[in-house]
Amino acid sequence: MKPAGFNPKARWDRRIPADSPSDSGCLNEKIEVLAFFKAGRAYPRIFFWKHKKYKVKNVTYNWQERRGQEMLNYFSVSTGFDLYQISFNNTTFSWCLDKIIE
Repeated sequence: MKPAGFNPKARWDRRIPADSPSDSGCLNEKIEVLAFFKAGRAYPRIFFWKHKKYKVKNVTYNWQERRGQEMLNYFSVSTGFDLYQISFNNTTFSWCLDKIIE
């Protein structure tokens, strides 16, 4: 019997929504976000996507990744019904909807 090892496809954030426009499951769409910043941290509260308002009930997880000179802050946010992955780029000061997590 083969021992259990790391399976990157088993991660919760790798699940691809059925109606995803791309093969990777990534939306990478620019969004507008109302957030506040405190002690060097961002706290998203509301985001707007496709002319619809989504109120963030809570941030379930957040992390940072460096891409060259850019620092990306990722947030897994719950609206109460759905889970979304959004990101903030510290260099361009822009927000992006990365994934819809089912």
